[in-house]
Amino acid sequence: MKTMKNFVAVALSMAFMFMLTSASAQDQEEKKCDRHEKSNFEVGNVKVETSDNDTMVIYIHKGGHGTNWNTVPFCGSKKGHYNGHWAGVDFGWNGFTDQDFSMSFPPENNYLDQNTARSMMVNLNPFELNVNLIGDKFGFTSGLGFQLSNYFFERDYTLYSEEDVLEPLTIIDQDGNVVNTKKNKLFVSYLTLPVMFEFQTNNEHDINSFHISAGVIGGLRLQSYQKQELTEWDQTLYQIDPNGNFISSFEADHAKRRIHDSYYLNPFKLDATVRIGWSYLNFFTTYSLTPMFKDGKAPELYPWTVGITLVGW
Repeated sequence: MKTMKNFVAVALSMAFMFMLTSASAQDQEEKKCDRHEKSNFEVGNVKVETSDNDTMVIYIHKGGHGTNWNTVPFCGSKKGHYNGHWAGVDFGWNGFTDQDFSMSFPPENNYLDQNTARSMMVNLNPFELNVNLIGDKFGFTSGLGFQLSNYFFERDYTLYSEEDVLEPLTIIDQDGNVVNTKKNKLFVSYLTLPVMFEFQTNNEHDINSFHISAGVIGGLRLQSYQKQELTEWDQTLYQIDPNGNFISSFEADHAKRRIHDSYYLNPFKLDATVRIGWSYLNFFTTYSLTPMFKDGKAPELYPWTVGITLVGW
């Protein structure tokens, strides 16, 4: 976990540096296109050169004094240059499996049974960073995004994390009758940062190009809550644990209730990802390399996503 925290911290730091400099870089690009002239600047062992053909080149000095430079083209989204497939709006479905890749849980964990058809997610990826590596067809892509995940449950339990482990609570009325829910979901949002390598066949014409990318996506949890829509309200309701012990009560003034909590969710995550598509059509999938919940606090589960890019840029 310490290694994971260090990775995400470094990755997020790089992303924020990119965000702060992107606006300035865009202004410089616009000025460059207007002037159609060549400009250079050098800092330490790194020299950046821009020319009138909408190209920026970063020179990395490997040793000596003024000799032995290797060039690494640094490309944005200009036509004819390497342009990855991260920025945009993704839509898809998500869920979680156990360590055996099963979505069928034993009776003691059936409170986590999912309604996969309703468990939808959205990625909002506003920033993208591209670095061409080979021939404007193979490169490195990073950026910044937000993942909004909804995990709908089949059953009516409320997640409870005030004890040493995550527990399911049952809602009952004053007569001891179970109160059902019309909607019962766990919402989790993440700040995401990808590290991907992509191959594309035709950078000159997006409409006639195949692309495939693979890598990892680091995530920092931003918010989590459980949202329920009750079938009974406007009364005092009670919550009991699996042994029937009274835990708490609450005033159900409305049908909908939202309970903000961390639910022993891990603050960081790392997902393996693959993106593949043709032209503007792009599909994606991820599978988490890190458990969804903290060790020993809840069942060992690994989230997954699958979906399509609705709008890309």
